[in-house]
Amino acid sequence: MAPVGYGMLAAVAGTIVFAAFVGAIGGVIIGRLKADLTLGVVSTMGVYLLVSMLDHLSPLALLGMLPLILTFLVGSLTTQYLEDHVGLRPLLATSAALGSAFIVGYLYALPMKFGLWGLADVQTVWIAAAILSFIIIVSIRKRMPTTR
Repeated sequence: MAPVGYGMLAAVAGTIVFAAFVGAIGGVIIGRLKADLTLGVVSTMGVYLLVSMLDHLSPLALLGMLPLILTFLVGSLTTQYLEDHVGLRPLLATSAALGSAFIVGYLYALPMKFGLWGLADVQTVWIAAAILSFIIIVSIRKRMPTTR
């Protein structure tokens, strides 16, 4: 493969790792604050897209949406679960959730190490959009008053 091809593979892998990192940090922060998931995931995606545009990686930014949302959800939900149901101290729960979100990001990028680039496709944006719409629907349903 030409040096340009290796450079492009490195840029794609770097974009995915950066997105997983931003998603994990954003998820842990939102989980620790016990804020709304919809507001948190949209703000985390906004920060990620803003930084990607400033770094001139805007065409590749779409590749990072799925790992961003996955690590965000794992970080946020794990933080809330460990604090509320397991009873861990906030620092331990936050550290464990951050570690688990990083592990999910690593497992997402692991097939790329072996040459399987199926998850590094622009079509994964549709999966991320489906997950995001599900989060929004659940958030709206939580706020609707129950009818008797």
